[in-house]
Amino acid sequence: MDLVDLIETRRFLGSEFMMWLWFKSESYDGLMEVAEHGDIEVLFDDALVLEAYLAETERNTFKGGAPAYSPEAKVALQQGKRVSRAKIRVIKDGREWLLTLKAEGMDFSSVKIPAVLSREEDEKFYERMYLVEELEDIIAALYRTFIFTRLSPGWHDAMVPAMKEWIMAEEGVPSELYPAQAEQSGPAVAKSA
Repeated sequence: MDLVDLIETRRFLGSEFMMWLWFKSESYDGLMEVAEHGDIEVLFDDALVLEAYLAETERNTFKGGAPAYSPEAKVALQQGKRVSRAKIRVIKDGREWLLTLKAEGMDFSSVKIPAVLSREEDEKFYERMYLVEELEDIIAALYRTFIFTRLSPGWHDAMVPAMKEWIMAEEGVPSELYPAQAEQSGPAVAKSA
């Protein structure tokens, strides 16, 4: 299998990452601890697109308000649709980023960075670049946590059943439902013969 085929066969991970992030965000009202960044807030904002996994033409687009918390989005999830794009708000130390994250390629678009405080043009440029890099680093840290969890035995034993329960829930989700221990167990290690 060449690299292109390998990438194509792993594209589902972007959608799974966004589903996991949505579940975790809703479980903890957006508050979560991110490695190397401490406490941050990750919220699904006012745009969300859900698509059927096998039939990409079946798509629900939600705009305005808080669509991630709407009954319509839950119904789409219950019908088997998965997140393909979402507008996400990230808040750290009083600074706020806004971005649209596309699941298939984990692409960022429409990135809005916190206000730049520098006065000189050169300093403004470097501050903007720093803020973009900080956002990329936060998303990468979240993705590493997801992959660590995804490769652990806790993914299938605890996380997937909890996510199914969250999807089928009529309203909200208590934080006790989120199986935090699944993030701690780490990847399964292949046993040698």
